[in-house]
Amino acid sequence: MLSYDLQIEQLSHKVDQLNANVEEILHDQNNINQSQSQFNSELALQIEVINDALDQLREKKEGPGNPIGFRVQRQE
Repeated sequence: MLSYDLQIEQLSHKVDQLNANVEEILHDQNNINQSQSQFNSELALQIEVINDALDQLREKKEGPGNPIGFRVQRQE
């Protein structure tokens, strides 16, 4: 009878250890998810800024463009 009680106590201890390990893994996974979410938000913001810059570059500018390699001095 004593050996059964000892086995039950050992099993109970192992189950407690497994529960602690699972809790630690879930905590780590939550931290990873939060970091990934923050990274995704920052990445989306960077992509939006790049798209805005590209839109500005695509806009036609009024007036003649400068020839490459030459500076045009405007007279006022």
